[in-house]
Amino acid sequence: MLMAFMGCSFNKHHAEKNFIDPDEFVFLEYYQTQEGEVISGTAPHGRRIDGPTYRFDKATKKLDFLRKVDFSIDSVKVILGNGKILKGASGSGLSMRINAINKLPYTLNNLTISNVNGKGIYLIFDKKKLLLKAGDEWQTSTVSIDTIKTGSLSIVKTTTTHSIRYHGKLEKKGVNQ
Repeated sequence: MLMAFMGCSFNKHHAEKNFIDPDEFVFLEYYQTQEGEVISGTAPHGRRIDGPTYRFDKATKKLDFLRKVDFSIDSVKVILGNGKILKGASGSGLSMRINAINKLPYTLNNLTISNVNGKGIYLIFDKKKLLLKAGDEWQTSTVSIDTIKTGSLSIVKTTTTHSIRYHGKLEKKGVNQ
């Protein structure tokens, strides 16, 4: 009986470990969007950001790196596209970066990628456990109101939305470096 249990346990662990074939990786995107709205006063000049480093086509599942990357795609198991979007009184623009991951768990700020297997990708975001299946998107938003004194008094409402999209497995040969 013990041998049967050990065999099942080994097979399950082995299957999870080998979920991503050597010629594949999984792709996850995490974006933080800040949108500012002036409630009273004059809006301060918002920040401008600009720095896209990749483009992903959902239909063809093709990932293009727009800048030279400093990693070898051979050992990568997970690619995390992460970025920030500024709108309204918060500023304007889009900044995107690529993180190549070859070992889990992996943490970037308030997001931890714990595991990937046939059920999906296991994440922890601000201490909240998540399981996303390929094609799933998860969002959460917070609102803050700030008083800004820059010559005159302004009150700005900022909505911050965190979005996480799991695109599932992609083939490494579909990456344009």
